[in-house]
Amino acid sequence: MTTQVTLLRHGETSANRNGIVLGTSDVPLTKIGRLQAKMAAQKIAELEINSLFSSPYYRAKETSKYVQETTNLNPIFLDGLKEMNSGEMEGSDATRMEELYPDYMAKWRKDPTNTRPSGGETLGEVHARAWETLQYIHRTNIDKHVVVVSHLFPIQGIICKTLGLDSSQYFRIKLDLGSLSKIIFDEDNTYVSSINDTCHLAT
Repeated sequence: MTTQVTLLRHGETSANRNGIVLGTSDVPLTKIGRLQAKMAAQKIAELEINSLFSSPYYRAKETSKYVQETTNLNPIFLDGLKEMNSGEMEGSDATRMEELYPDYMAKWRKDPTNTRPSGGETLGEVHARAWETLQYIHRTNIDKHVVVVSHLFPIQGIICKTLGLDSSQYFRIKLDLGSLSKIIFDEDNTYVSSINDTCHLAT
C-alpha cells in the first residue's frame, strides 16, 4: 500500500520577481509564472494522477488550474496548504528586512521556528499544519498518486518533517518556482524520492 505525493510549488508572481514578502496576498501569476505552471502540468500529465489538492490562494489556484486541464481532476482546496501569514511584514521589501524589522530578524536568526511576526504565524506553525494536512491527504488517498500545489514554506516543512529535520533547517531545502518534489508513503516508511525537480522548465 503506497501513497505517492507530488508537491508542486506555484509559478512566479510579481512579488516573487521583485523580492516582496508574499504570504496571504492574493496575487496572480506573471506570464513566466503561467508558463512554469503549464510546463509543470504537462509533466504531471505523464503520470497517473488520482487526486489534486491545492492551497486556496490565487497563485496556487491558478497553477492548479493548469494541472486540472491536463489531468481532468478538480482541485480540492485546503487551508493547511496556505503560505505563511507574515502579518504586518506582508508586502515589505525582502531585501530591507534587517532595516525594517531589526528586532524580528534578530530573533528569527536565533530561532526561526518560534519567532512570530506581529499579526502573523510562526514557521513552526506553518510546518505543523502543512504536515498535518499531508497526513490527512495520505490517509484519504491510500495506494494513490496525488498532486499537491502549495508554497515555499509549507513544502519545505513537509520535506523537513519527512526527513526528520527540525523546522529551523528549512533553508537547506531549495525549491524553485514551478518545481516538483515527491514524497512516498509506504507500509514501513515515509521518504523523499526527489526535491526541486525543474527539468520540465528547461527550454
